[in-house]
Amino acid sequence: MASCISNCVCLFGWNIGKNKTSDHKPQPNYHNLHLPFPSSLLTKTFLNGKELKCCYKASLDGFSATSFHECSDFKGPCVIIGYTNNSFKFGAFNPEGYRSTDDYYDTFDAFLFYWADDEKQDPIVLPKVGGSGAALFDYARGGPQFGADGLLIGPPLAPVMGGFAGPDTNSGVGDLTQARSRLGLSYAKRADGKESLFGDESKVSLEEVLVFCCPQIASLY
Repeated sequence: MASCISNCVCLFGWNIGKNKTSDHKPQPNYHNLHLPFPSSLLTKTFLNGKELKCCYKASLDGFSATSFHECSDFKGPCVIIGYTNNSFKFGAFNPEGYRSTDDYYDTFDAFLFYWADDEKQDPIVLPKVGGSGAALFDYARGGPQFGADGLLIGPPLAPVMGGFAGPDTNSGVGDLTQARSRLGLSYAKRADGKESLFGDESKVSLEEVLVFCCPQIASLY
């Protein structure tokens, strides 16, 4: 009988009397950075008053969408900050977080923002417009995407909806050094009326992308 029990444990992998520490997920690595945005930006969000840390720094972790998701998935609501190669600073708030679902989410709580020439001023917020539909996209092979065209950082290089990209999840991975924006359909136009988050340019090259999340929330996943 003892032999039968032993065989069952072996066959089915029951953890009877075994140390379960091996089941613990690895602790996330956070970069020691000061918040590059005022805390007042998040006053009306779920992150209001919570400690935030940088879970993704593209210049260190890698600019591929794969690296982005390895560092940012299952961290809860987050703030994305980007810097162009012309030192233009912008960002976005994702109330849903990332999970590589290859799906989209409806919400009025997401928003974009940017700084005018004087970064000492508070950033200018661009809210969701045109209804709550398709405010966020969470492509496993792409970086942050807000609306169909509001802000795309490192979009997938191959179609992902409907399985057209095939079984190789490493193909068509987005490059987060590239970003594009068109405002007016999914997110409000800039205060100066320009139809790109970046001003006169619809496409830009990025030298840094940061993601800030709440470690307390991330620990719940």
